[in-house]
Amino acid sequence: MKKYTDFIIKQKKILIALFLLLNLVAIIGITRIELNTDFSIFSPDESIYEDRMNEVEEVFGELSQIIVLVEHNDFTDDDVTELRSIQEALEVMENVTYVQGVAPATFQMNGMTVPIEGLSAAQIEMFYSNFGEFAPLKLQDDVYYSTFTVFISEDFNQDNIATIEGILDDATYASYISGDIYNQLKVGDYIVDILRLLPPLSLLVILLVFFLQMGSIKPTLLSVLPAGVASLWTFGIIGWIGNEVSILTAIVPIFIIVIGSAYGLHFVSHFLDNKKEDKNNIDSVSGTLKLVGVPMTVTTLTSMVGFLSLLSMNTSSINDLAIFSAVGILLAGVATWYVLPLVMVGKGKYKVKTKENSKFDISIYLRKLWGIPSAVLVLVIIVVSLFTFGKINNEFNMLMIYKDSTIVTKNAEKINEVNGGAIPIFVTVELDGSPLTIDAMNDINEYTANLMELDEVNKVVNPYALLNIAYQAMGTGAIPNDPTLGMLYTNIAQDENSVIHSLISVTDTTVRLLVFPKDLDNDTLIAIEDDVDTYSGSVSVTGVQYLMKDLNVNISDQQVISIAIALSAVFLMLVVTLKSIKIAFYSILPIVITVIALYGFLGISGIPLNITTLIIFSITIGVGIDYAVHFSSIYKHYLKEGLTNKEAIDHAYKYTSRPIITNALGISLGLSILMISPLTIHFNISVLMWVSMTVSVIITLTLLPLLFSIKLKKKN
Repeated sequence: MKKYTDFIIKQKKILIALFLLLNLVAIIGITRIELNTDFSIFSPDESIYEDRMNEVEEVFGELSQIIVLVEHNDFTDDDVTELRSIQEALEVMENVTYVQGVAPATFQMNGMTVPIEGLSAAQIEMFYSNFGEFAPLKLQDDVYYSTFTVFISEDFNQDNIATIEGILDDATYASYISGDIYNQLKVGDYIVDILRLLPPLSLLVILLVFFLQMGSIKPTLLSVLPAGVASLWTFGIIGWIGNEVSILTAIVPIFIIVIGSAYGLHFVSHFLDNKKEDKNNIDSVSGTLKLVGVPMTVTTLTSMVGFLSLLSMNTSSINDLAIFSAVGILLAGVATWYVLPLVMVGKGKYKVKTKENSKFDISIYLRKLWGIPSAVLVLVIIVVSLFTFGKINNEFNMLMIYKDSTIVTKNAEKINEVNGGAIPIFVTVELDGSPLTIDAMNDINEYTANLMELDEVNKVVNPYALLNIAYQAMGTGAIPNDPTLGMLYTNIAQDENSVIHSLISVTDTTVRLLVFPKDLDNDTLIAIEDDVDTYSGSVSVTGVQYLMKDLNVNISDQQVISIAIALSAVFLMLVVTLKSIKIAFYSILPIVITVIALYGFLGISGIPLNITTLIIFSITIGVGIDYAVHFSSIYKHYLKEGLTNKEAIDHAYKYTSRPIITNALGISLGLSILMISPLTIHFNISVLMWVSMTVSVIITLTLLPLLFSIKLKKKN
């Protein structure tokens, strides 16, 4: 390590210039970053439901639409005027193809085209009274609700959402917006807020925790410097390669900061320990690298392995998070070797904390758990987890992403209450012949009736119900024959923007039903799909939520593979590093127990095991093993120095317990910033990180001394 330190000193000016250049290039790269708000990132890379959606889009075009609900106490002529102004503003928007709403420019009445100005509010209300589920005007609990269904092009974007919100803000009514595309695009606003606010806050929290440990601002700043630099470099790389940032990869800089700061903390802590022995800066840096260089490198690699194990998951969003987090952790390790020696070999002075505050020294209390208490604690964790494992659920849907307090959730709840659903799924029926026959209509009506009998279905939008409404305006009874049905369709289809075009395709002999489920739970979606599968003919179901469900039901099996890969890779690395299968086996036990504890906590808390929470398992393995690596490495170091087994255990505990506890506390508190995120998925990650870090630290610092002491007794 002396040669490396000498190299740093000789090439200091060049290395400083390179450091500044790298930061400048990274900053430019960050300005090139774009956002990805598509919820398909939560689906497998290969899904039958995605294939079905693509096929349906080929027939009917863009499937997404925005639902705008306006609430008003009366329905007067003045209301009609204002509602018309809202619809007109929506109609002229860029990337809006058509608006089906309560106040169109003209109405088709008795075969005549009547402008809205020629109708009173009472006449319009009467006109809509027979429209059933197609009625854009509803009276519920003495309150009127007007619906605008906004059909959009594939270029519809966040700016268009902002325009709609501006139109509604200018109106005097309470309003609500929902729909697949709204829920997806709206997350872009939250991603921007997360990137601007949460990483700096997590950095501030870690600075505070480290300051309490070190008692001096300069060493504290140096401890987090590598992680901050690594976060900057990583996002610079993302920008330069043209990758987009999603709601998952948006928290990558937080992971890098809170996890990567461990390397800087261990480096600076041991540097200060050397300074206590009156060594100069150069010798202190060299001595620190000699003591912690290898374990610091190993922990960097193990943390990377934890994230990279997620590559076994069959979804690109998790793969992106795995790769960029691993790259960031690698860069944090590189920056620790590169930046800290570069800064600390100089003539700067460092205030050394000579007196420890034992009153708040957690390590003193953990030491009391050595021996039988530690074994009992491990047994309790295993038993409790076994009993609660069966209660784990795999739920995950687009509304679970948002907290209940967000406008997205509130809007969806209101629209679901009024319209019987806010997010539809699609049942597609491919007919053998023309859809404009009485037989085809009867079959579809039968499908609809069967679906409506399900407790899991709130309502079904059936295009033949619209044709029947049109017929009732001219006569009574059922549509009598094929020619009459064809005439009704032709009259309605004359309007190129009519909703009928998105529900019936004559050329492809295909009919699409919009099914609004009671909720988006896996069991609900499976029940609907099972019912659809009983129909004869070519009938299928799809939708954005089915893409997410496809991953939900397979998540457990995929996670087992991910955990097995991570544990196997980490164990092999420990064997190579520690040069002892037995010590490597002992070192991996705390993290295995922590994984078991996480499963138990999921069962107790009700937090679902899904694509977002499974991240914590890999982080736990990659980061939690670092504590065992540091303890075991220092333990072996002192054995080589000639200390007895008991002395080696005591010295390992003395020199690693406080940095380990401080790092775990820093990571937990740093990720606690995610609790203020508007997204539930981030909140859950924060809670689970507290559990994993707490268990990992306690088991590492109490079980390993017990295991190593057993080894001593056997030798004696």
